[in-house]
Amino acid sequence: MRRPSGLKIAALMLCGVLLVLLFSRFAVQGIFLPIRVIGASMAETFWGPHYTICCKNCQFCFVVDAATVPPQRFTNCPNCGSQNEHKANERVIAGDRLLVDQMSYQFRDPCRWETILFRSTDPPIAHCLKRVVGLPNENVSIADGDIWINEERLKKDWSTLDSLALVVHDARYVSQQPRSPPRWRPQHDQTQWKKNAQGNQGFEYFPCTQSTDQVAPIDWIVYKHVDFHHGRLRVTNQITDNYAYNQTLSRKLYWTDDLILSANIQCFGSGSLFFQVGTCRLQIDCSQGLGILRESGREVATFDCKIKKLRAPVRIEVASVDRRFFFVIDREVIFSCDLEAQPAQPIAHTTKVSTEPAGSIGELRDARLAVGSQSLRVTVDDLLVRRDIYYTPDIQGILASRVGDYHLGKEEFFVLGDNSPVSLDSRRDMDEAIVRRADVLGRVWRWR
Repeated sequence: MRRPSGLKIAALMLCGVLLVLLFSRFAVQGIFLPIRVIGASMAETFWGPHYTICCKNCQFCFVVDAATVPPQRFTNCPNCGSQNEHKANERVIAGDRLLVDQMSYQFRDPCRWETILFRSTDPPIAHCLKRVVGLPNENVSIADGDIWINEERLKKDWSTLDSLALVVHDARYVSQQPRSPPRWRPQHDQTQWKKNAQGNQGFEYFPCTQSTDQVAPIDWIVYKHVDFHHGRLRVTNQITDNYAYNQTLSRKLYWTDDLILSANIQCFGSGSLFFQVGTCRLQIDCSQGLGILRESGREVATFDCKIKKLRAPVRIEVASVDRRFFFVIDREVIFSCDLEAQPAQPIAHTTKVSTEPAGSIGELRDARLAVGSQSLRVTVDDLLVRRDIYYTPDIQGILASRVGDYHLGKEEFFVLGDNSPVSLDSRRDMDEAIVRRADVLGRVWRWR
């Protein structure tokens, strides 16, 4: 039998030493390190110490920051605007329990949109929890609520968008106050839309009989936003970046058009179904099985809308976020489109769409979210409005001068908190605000 060479023996000894070091580290600390959230910067993904309040008016449950909401304080329901008394003996719920995967980043670098734990350079805080948005050697800036990488708008995929989206209004939870303005309503009095007879806060559309030589108007139900910030009630077409979690924070609210509209839909017969989200209008032509996307009146794209799926009740989600459009059925992305890469010429099609004069039933005035029918029987219920995170240019009034343009080095990451108005992150004008690779401890997962 041949003896192993000296080189092989040295290699085996080195491997043994490495194994001992790895074992000693993870045997003591564990591969998964348990932590608990103590701050508000990652709400509404991860909660710090908080109160859970169930609205006495609409039964919608929401979360507020226990660190900033004092006892015997009224809080506003984000769904209906009702004031709910916050009692002095209300139980504080501890922050979320998370697990830190300390092993993955031993073999790879953090990826964009991952949530990481890293060492803090600001005592007495030892560790920080943030989301990675900028990678090494990239130029990062923030403008118009969006993140820009190397002077191009950063666009989320559907999975990331769906996980980060914040609820604006859930139609399943209805205000019991008689004077409360309805969020969803027909655009005109001459409408064929009726409230669902089953009482689930949905709508049904029954087309009226018309002669075949006429193009029927589009009959709309529209969303009217109600702003309840600091007790003020204001009906508007604009949706702001308000957070229920930040009840006591006084700040400028920004308008956002990065919206997601979801609903349970079932279609009967032929005709067209319409969705308006921001400046985008989607037409589903049920007679041809064709989807037609328009932006500001200009045709952008056509696609197969999987019409057979719509004959049974399905969950449809339509989104216009980061200048990107999504059409989703039962969590399957049927169509997506980069709106900043529009074709030079309009797309020709054969679908007839009514062109109604101003003030007619077919006109959609100023609405940012709407559902319409053109000669198509439709049932709509469980309407849900969500928005994307609006990344603010300042942190609770502190000027974030660095977001104008920052170049990351070879081993540097730009991180942000999901609760953008209060998060102390890489927007700060400090060298320590940029995370170094050596300070990253691991990837964070929720401990369920």
